[in-house]
Amino acid sequence: MKAQVGMKVKAYTGSCIGILIQSTEWNGEIIKVNAKSIRVRLTESTSKFGKKVTNHRENMGTEVTYRFSKTLSDGHDWYRSEANLYGGVEI
Repeated sequence: MKAQVGMKVKAYTGSCIGILIQSTEWNGEIIKVNAKSIRVRLTESTSKFGKKVTNHRENMGTEVTYRFSKTLSDGHDWYRSEANLYGGVEI
């Protein structure tokens, strides 16, 4: 499936700190599709440390550009935000 305007997407970033995972997940909608990038309006974010939710934001309205990074072995496309600030999106 290729990226299309109006698609709901989830972006994710995480890192391992000792034995716990610190992660953030964003929900959003694609608002623009180019040949090698997508523009996403992020609407919600949830940050976790292990299983504990440390921060939750709604009604964000932040717009982020994700650039095409690679096609995964299962055929999905992987997009990354600049400096990985807003994680990556798999479509």
